[in-house]
Amino acid sequence: MRRVVVLAAFFYTCSYAQTVPFAGNPIVVDSLSTTGTSFVLPGVLTGNSTVSLSVSGTPCLQNSAYCTNAAGVVLVPGTLGVGQSFSFTGVLGGVNNTWTVGALLMTISGVGTVQIFPTNSANGLSSATPPSSLAVSGATLSSLGFGNFAATNPSITFLFADNLYPDNEGSFSVSGSFGGVATSPASAPALSPAAMVSVALLLAAIAAILLRRKPGAAARG
Repeated sequence: MRRVVVLAAFFYTCSYAQTVPFAGNPIVVDSLSTTGTSFVLPGVLTGNSTVSLSVSGTPCLQNSAYCTNAAGVVLVPGTLGVGQSFSFTGVLGGVNNTWTVGALLMTISGVGTVQIFPTNSANGLSSATPPSSLAVSGATLSSLGFGNFAATNPSITFLFADNLYPDNEGSFSVSGSFGGVATSPASAPALSPAAMVSVALLLAAIAAILLRRKPGAAARG
């Protein structure tokens, strides 16, 4: 019987490990905003949770010039030429760090802020034709730089990295979801009556198999 209880707990736990889309998909991250765009993620997010997202748009730092992709690599020349980048040190998302101008940042409240796409050759650095759209699929949050953590109902913020916002224009469009988010029964989707009957029948079948294998069960039958 103990095995049945353990299996039931396993099914219960797995039922509430959810993939949660970004609220307001797609999210618009305005390059003029110093605070970015935020939403509250229901559930428990950890370093082992994953994120999948795609980013399009070419916001500009000098009106219609110095336009970048989400890694901060220049697509339209301005002060810098195509394929180049520039970094600065400052506080963004509550974190003092060195950031690439024009890159997309993500903040998890109470945890930290990271640049999602590194400024490297894979994302167009030193290329004559850098990609305008970037994506990441199934990356753990710890691998992005958030480390090991657990945050309940955290606020998620996407932010355009800059130290001078007034002459910016344009925005990033961000679509995606978090995977492996632990949600409570109250916030998880409710099972339909048919689904509940299916789960009950499955557990009953498992119980019957385990009892049949129990020593002496056949003799008592």
